[in-house]
Formats: sequence, C-alpha cells, structure tokens
Amino acid sequence: MDGLASTILEVHKPAKLEDIPDEDPIAIILALKWLEYLCERAGVENVSDILDFYYMLGWLGDKALAKLLKFLKGIKVDEENVVEGSGKLNITDHIISLLFIERLNGKKISAELLDKIEWELRKIKKGAEQFYGI
Repeated sequence: MDGLASTILEVHKPAKLEDIPDEDPIAIILALKWLEYLCERAGVENVSDILDFYYMLGWLGDKALAKLLKFLKGIKVDEENVVEGSGKLNITDHIISLLFIERLNGKKISAELLDKIEWELRKIKKGAEQFYGI
C-alpha cells in the first residue's frame, strides 16, 4: 500500500489555485476576505491547518499557500466575531472556501450558480434524511 500511496502523491496535478497575483488588488482583497471568513468560522489559530488541508486536497498550490499564510500573520479577529465551535469547518464552509478559490481564479460566481448549489445541497440533505433517517 505504501508504494501505491507514494505513487499517487508523486502525480501532482496543478492545484485549483496556484498563486494569488501580487499586482491584482481585487485578488488580494478577496484572499483577505476569505481568510477573515475562515478566522471567524474556525478561529485564527486553526486557519493554517485548514489551509494545509486544502493544500493536501489539491485546492491550493505552493505559492498560493505561502501567500495566504503570509497574509494570515497580519490578521487579528475580535473574539466576539468568532463562531463558537470545535475550530473545524462544516461542509457549507468548505463549499464557500471552494467558491472563494474559484473567484480568485477569475471565475465569476453568479447568483444562479449559488442557487443551483443551494438546491443541490437541499436535495442531498433530503435524500440523506430519507435514506438514513437523520
């Protein structure tokens, strides 16, 4: 199994977000707003672990991760704005992170797309409730 795992890890596809352009103020603002969102949802001390998780998923590349961690050093969030919890994100939070990543890649996120995602999530949740009794 170790050989297979190392082979899989060696095949390194480009990440969804390879870099955050230094010369694009809109991208930097979006990155900071995303970090603020993550800090408020999980606490500043947990965001680096979350970014590392996204890196392992292939959502972030080396350069994007390094810049986000650099930006994170300068962020302070009032404790009253942090959502109480375990310091982990729920599925909706990860979807929002993926939308931030797509927007940082220059893709427009329309209200139509957001409605479609919300509809799909409700459909999945309803199916889970019926199938698993939750």
